[in-house]
Amino acid sequence: MKRPIKITTITAITTTILCLGMIFANGILANDIVEEKPTDLSIQKEQIQTLINDRTSVMISDNNLTLKQNNISDKLYETENQTRALITELREKLKKMNETYKDTRTQIDILESKLLEDKKLSIKIKETTYLTIAQNGIETGYTAEHEFIFNKNENDVWILLEDRQLEPTGILPLQQAEQLVYNYESTNNIELDSKLQLNESFIPSSNIVDKNYSNSSGYNYTAMATYLERYWSSYNPAYRNFTNQGGDCTNFVSQALKAGGWSYKPGWYQNANYWWYNSTNQTYSWTSVNHWATFAKNSGRTSMLASVWSCRKGDVVQVKPYGSSSKVHTMMVSYYSNGIPYFTYHTSNRYRRSLNQVLLDWPIATFYAYRT
Repeated sequence: MKRPIKITTITAITTTILCLGMIFANGILANDIVEEKPTDLSIQKEQIQTLINDRTSVMISDNNLTLKQNNISDKLYETENQTRALITELREKLKKMNETYKDTRTQIDILESKLLEDKKLSIKIKETTYLTIAQNGIETGYTAEHEFIFNKNENDVWILLEDRQLEPTGILPLQQAEQLVYNYESTNNIELDSKLQLNESFIPSSNIVDKNYSNSSGYNYTAMATYLERYWSSYNPAYRNFTNQGGDCTNFVSQALKAGGWSYKPGWYQNANYWWYNSTNQTYSWTSVNHWATFAKNSGRTSMLASVWSCRKGDVVQVKPYGSSSKVHTMMVSYYSNGIPYFTYHTSNRYRRSLNQVLLDWPIATFYAYRT
């Protein structure tokens, strides 16, 4: 006699098969279910905002010199306090140069968020920070992209594990800031070499002119400065961006010169005696530091200044590292106040960076200052 089949067993088997079928139909196994990333990132954004606000405030005082260890990892706690010690050192150097700060503000824009394989949360952001100089009320600023890594602890609280700086932050001198970039290594970037160790030096004695700031050239220096300050962080879509193709600094200066009245000079694009840009191509002199310098000299559109301190609005400065045979960076003055030129430029993005800051960015260098 056959043993009767229990209905409960059939029900259990059927239920199991159905459940497995639903799991496989969705392409996952039960033990592979991954928690979805949070749709509301307000908590994480607030943690990022607080961290950066406290960090930049060290430029004003020592009130936030030691980080409060709230919802951050031990590793981040240690590296952040080291960074704040460097900021304090910078603040004291600038103080000796009669440059101190009275206020700071930062905007955080989330660019991307995703879950990593280890279930950690990655949030990429763009930091836009301004600091107000106490002596004259001028704001100086910078942008930098970061990738912040979060993880939940056993109490289901998001812990900030790491600040992966994807670009050199403008809160520190360039050489220090570059070494804090995530997976930092030396590059052959022709615009802004990662090994730059530069500073003020005077221009060779030939072709020196005194800076008598006038508009006798017919160029519109205010238009140049206005262009720089409009597009320093939000690039003009009318032009190609060369940030990841050697650097965008000379391209940006050329755009400002065009806005201020420099006319195109047609000719073979590889010849540094010509200068132009169109929808499909541009001369080497439009984007290359050294080709621009050749055009500037041979065209007669510029004259050399005795020192970077002689620069005024619309003037261009190029930098040659110690031991280098060529110049590597181009920038322009967008503002001038009380004997201090302020530079606005790309790669990295900087707004009204004072000459004091520029000299600390590059402590050993030759600077070439051009009157446009």
